[in-house]
Amino acid sequence: MIRLFVLLLVYVGMASSSAAAQDFFGTLVDRAQASAAQPYRKEAPIPETVSLGYDAYRGIRFRPESMLWREGGSDFRVEFFPTGFLYQTPVKLNVIARTDRSVTALTPSPSMFDFGAGRTPASVGFAGFKLTYPLHGQRFDEIVSFLGASYFRPIGNGQTYGASARGLAIDTAQPRSEEFPEFREFWLVEPAPGDVSVTLYALLESPGASGAYAFVVTPGPRTTVDVDARLFLRHGVSVLGIAPLTSMFLSGKSGPWRDDFRPEVHDSDGLAVLTGAGESIWRPLGNPGTLQVSALVDNNPRGFGLLQRERRFERYQDGVAQYQARPSLWIEPKGDWGEGEVRLVEIPTPSEYHDNIVAFWVSRWPVAKGQALEYRYRISALADDAALSPLARVIAARQGPIEGNSKARRLVVEFEGDALSALEVERLVESNVTVSAGRFLRADIDRPPGSTNRRLFLDVELDGRRPSDIRAHLTAGGERLTETFNIVLRP
Repeated sequence: MIRLFVLLLVYVGMASSSAAAQDFFGTLVDRAQASAAQPYRKEAPIPETVSLGYDAYRGIRFRPESMLWREGGSDFRVEFFPTGFLYQTPVKLNVIARTDRSVTALTPSPSMFDFGAGRTPASVGFAGFKLTYPLHGQRFDEIVSFLGASYFRPIGNGQTYGASARGLAIDTAQPRSEEFPEFREFWLVEPAPGDVSVTLYALLESPGASGAYAFVVTPGPRTTVDVDARLFLRHGVSVLGIAPLTSMFLSGKSGPWRDDFRPEVHDSDGLAVLTGAGESIWRPLGNPGTLQVSALVDNNPRGFGLLQRERRFERYQDGVAQYQARPSLWIEPKGDWGEGEVRLVEIPTPSEYHDNIVAFWVSRWPVAKGQALEYRYRISALADDAALSPLARVIAARQGPIEGNSKARRLVVEFEGDALSALEVERLVESNVTVSAGRFLRADIDRPPGSTNRRLFLDVELDGRRPSDIRAHLTAGGERLTETFNIVLRP
């Protein structure tokens, strides 16, 4: 009877906590909706930190004694970023107590930070924060940071910061100026001892929209962030980008050629999509000469992400940047997202210090002023994406000219996976190729010496006027062996 009574108390406590969380999020949703009915208001920067430049900001250190949740028995900690340099907009931070669900506003102070040789400002604001958790025993490792506009970066065990997620993208790569929505206020729910997840709430604002967000962060080898987003439109927008991801691609296996000792420089090397019909598609990223926007049309996608498949150090030769340890960010929609497209934006860049890759979901249906939208999804920070599909994956895609035909290109696509390793009769492997424009010339398949991989050689003559969308995969006996390789070649 005593055991039953204790269990009942635990259950009632859990139910009460869950109900309180739902009540708080419902209130936040109402606040976002009311805000969207009002004119947009931009937050003023903190004057004392406006002049903090790159070197001064880089030299700032957070004081460990100012860490949130040092007491209380939880394994989670919170450290803060000050305003300054690129991060001029202050954000409000609050803590929701785990016992009575009371809300306490946190007050920023210069004493929280060591400004090194620089001048300590009279006042400072919060620019963002990061969560830490002991992924490696006693050491507290970063698992996610929220800093700048609506950017946040989750990482898992053994990973380093690379690609970023965003709360929302508005009018990216459109003639009108892009909006960068901002998380204006956060509420951090105090975790209990033994909790393996932590819950955060955020209010998003931009000229075009207001939004309420709930995040549940679960650290591990594959850190996940479950997102519940409720959006309200202040005005119609041309492109509303849902679950946007941002990354960097400077150079890779297919180019562009650079005078650099490092063979490859990128945070992600491809866009992966798992369609509603179950097709796995891989599109390699590029650093084009001009802005390129492309789309993969789908209905109720099962997932998409910017992945870092190349994990060998020798392909990067950069012991500082550690590109081989950058996370692959994978989006898994919850529920039906309907008709639309995964849009990929590739921007020319001369430097690895500029993010030039953006991917997000765009609904087929336009959005208008006053419209309310709801999206739920999970973001996973992966060290290896092999578990996403049982099919053999594209691990390299190279291309070059064909002698004697100035309009033609040769693509060499290498596949790797258990489905290919198990093949015993080589002649069973067949290629399946479609070319939307231009002329498909020939295909050939070989196996690299000492390997079970397969390479597909594709010769394509371009149209000269229209882009050519090329898709290819391998089969054996009518059974699909590989994911679909997809690339758009432009004249």
